[in-house]
Amino acid sequence: MNLYQKLVEIRKDVINFSKDTEGYGYKYVSGSQAIAKIREKMDSLGVLLVPEVKTTISSTYDYVNAKGKECTDHIVSGEMSYKWINADNPEETLIVPWQLYGAQDDISKAFGSGLTYAERYFILKFFQAPTDADDPDKRDTSDRSKGNKKGLSEAQVKRLYAIANKAGYDNKKIVQLVMTRYNKPIEQLTKEEYDHVCNGLEGKKWSQI
Repeated sequence: MNLYQKLVEIRKDVINFSKDTEGYGYKYVSGSQAIAKIREKMDSLGVLLVPEVKTTISSTYDYVNAKGKECTDHIVSGEMSYKWINADNPEETLIVPWQLYGAQDDISKAFGSGLTYAERYFILKFFQAPTDADDPDKRDTSDRSKGNKKGLSEAQVKRLYAIANKAGYDNKKIVQLVMTRYNKPIEQLTKEEYDHVCNGLEGKKWSQI
């Protein structure tokens, strides 16, 4: 089989994923299960998956948590790719561009969490695993954001800042731009507005926001 035929065989196993991890009221496919489910099939077919981090940028995000404590998170974002390799014919490869975003209270943890998150969702999206029903990105988590029941979660705010920083906007600038466009702070954006901002920033065109 060529590489593409092998990937199709792997995909047949991925489709049967079950959600094995629960957090914040929803179930999702954990990264460890995603890897474990395909590793045996990859080994039997002779397929390798190699990540490559190309460029990264880091920044910090200062905020006050729900308990009133001042905190600083390190935010890492960057360009990366995943390369599928046919071990029976190493010249046969498939490179897929990808991105990583991570935010933690330690720079190394931020980088690690970014790679973990990227790996999980690369596998799920590449193989089109069925996760829509309980997709955490579709769930309204706004009630966990500083008591603001109609705004964004802390995780969503951190992600927006990371994307903005990568697009060349510092935290102060993106706050001003959002306030000018939507007449509200970032934390109070709706899910639709949040998606619109993130998509515009990823396209590096503020006019799209």
